[in-house]
Amino acid sequence: MKNSRRAWIIFRTILTILFIYFLISYYQVESGNYQNELTKKTIITEEKIKEFEQDVKDGNYVDIKNYTENNYVDTRTPVSKIGNKVGSSIDSFINEEAEDFFKLIKKYFF
Repeated sequence: MKNSRRAWIIFRTILTILFIYFLISYYQVESGNYQNELTKKTIITEEKIKEFEQDVKDGNYVDIKNYTENNYVDTRTPVSKIGNKVGSSIDSFINEEAEDFFKLIKKYFF
């Protein structure tokens, strides 16, 4: 009886955390925060396009690296790295097993 009560408490806690996460994400989308970030990127892109067009008109050397921005920020954590490795391992295992299965089918039917 104690185990089922404890499991129910853990389940409710996880469900509550997921619901709070959903509410925060929903608020960000509805408040326009996400759209604001996309608009900033679009404005930067439009400025770079105009700069590119001007350089082409002037006959200057044009290189794609001059017109793109690398805003990559590594947000991985040790937990996400482990999750990525586990997911990749499962993916490769399933792919190998599927290939073996289809080779077996090909061997017997074709």
